[in-house]
Amino acid sequence: YPAQVRADIKDYLRNFNNGIIIGRAQFDYYRTISRNNHIMFTAGFLEEMFAGIGFEYLNFNPESNHAYGFEVFNVRKRDYRMQFDLQDYKNIVGSINYYYNHFGRIPFDLKLSYGEYLAGDVGLTFDISRSFSNGMKFGAFATFTNVSTQQFGEGSFDKGIYFSIPIYKNLVDY
Repeated sequence: YPAQVRADIKDYLRNFNNGIIIGRAQFDYYRTISRNNHIMFTAGFLEEMFAGIGFEYLNFNPESNHAYGFEVFNVRKRDYRMQFDLQDYKNIVGSINYYYNHFGRIPFDLKLSYGEYLAGDVGLTFDISRSFSNGMKFGAFATFTNVSTQQFGEGSFDKGIYFSIPIYKNLVDY
């Protein structure tokens, strides 16, 4: 504990030049079950390193700045060749989520999530971002979990920044 779910990223990256890979491929089924209540079922290759099935619920009122929901996914680690094979590691992950959209002088989006992560640790993620009318988005996140400094190096704290830039009707994401 915690499971080393991302430590072997190089084993995945080494296979990017070895033929055809399946990066992400998933089926999503969306449904509005009643006013402001939405569900989604997902199955497939959720990312290069994990496949799974899951369920999400969102309570969203377009006339409000607030929304909330939860998600539960049963995930399994993918083979390093990124084809159809899976490894033995699996976990059920889930979180409860709160969303806030601020439309004031400096508009921003806030997302707070509490739940269990891929490695089996439990904690809170704080994500703040800003979107622009041209499609650009910039953001930062910080995650605090119950993993100790001895187990993780920096302790229970993970952080990062990200951005999306629209280029030729596609997005460049980092």
